[in-house]
Amino acid sequence: MGATVHFSVKYDGPALVSHQMDVRDLAPALIALSDLLQESNRVLYPDSAEVRVNVNGSFKGGSFGVDLVALQSIKDQIVSIFAGPESTAAANLFAILSGVGILGAGGLIGLLKWLRGRKPSLIRIEGDKTVFELRLTETVETFEVDLAAGKLYQSRVVRQALAKVVKPLEVEGIEVFACGRDDQTETAVTQDEVDFFTMAAAGADIVSETLMESVLLQIESAVFKDGNKWRFNDGSNSFHAEITDEAFRTRVDSGEERFGKGDILVVDLRRIQSISDNGLKSEYVIERVMQHKAPLQLGLLPSGGG
Repeated sequence: MGATVHFSVKYDGPALVSHQMDVRDLAPALIALSDLLQESNRVLYPDSAEVRVNVNGSFKGGSFGVDLVALQSIKDQIVSIFAGPESTAAANLFAILSGVGILGAGGLIGLLKWLRGRKPSLIRIEGDKTVFELRLTETVETFEVDLAAGKLYQSRVVRQALAKVVKPLEVEGIEVFACGRDDQTETAVTQDEVDFFTMAAAGADIVSETLMESVLLQIESAVFKDGNKWRFNDGSNSFHAEITDEAFRTRVDSGEERFGKGDILVVDLRRIQSISDNGLKSEYVIERVMQHKAPLQLGLLPSGGG
């Protein structure tokens, strides 16, 4: 027993007026679509059976229908008192498709269109939502997605596969990628948005986020230019960190906060670890400054390496 979800994807534009598409553009995109859904299934449901994508035999009007089939035997599926195995598999498939953004508005596709190639300043969980923040010069913008889409964003493999799905938009005359159900478009990506997906594909994998509360940090270098990071020492390591506490930043800008050599901040510190082509990287964000203290006595806070 298994579950099947039907949906369609379409590439459209002047180059496809004859309802023909170069197989060298189409085939890699369809393979990437299969890879995208398989990897999304692995990220969201690591213990479930694989997801397979089949293409219907009938093509019409420059679009083509795709059947998504999850092959799971009864013993492989999660059985609950409220849902049998088959309904659970179907629910998983809808969660994957909506998380990617193929079904429904938003999802990973909507998120990448909103980011426009920019890196989020902060990612946080609020209930059943993942909230992405962009801190601009004078404002903070936020975008909410469900937990599935938030988790998929953190997988570089998923982002790379999605970039390949929309890559045919780089071909002159192919202007729109659209997907949905029952001949209704639920999501669309236009030619001028394709670069957002390419830039996202080059980003790193976020592998760990840790919030450490009431951490003592010694200020090594305070930078008052917007967008620049301060340098701190936690007693064993020296590192740069972004300060996102708006109340503290306002006090700094107004001159209310004054700093001397070796001053201490007591903060809530978030460490974000990611993996890129260059290896493991750690980033630090100070989300809240709770206290500003005078320098500690000599010997209480050993200096760290650079």
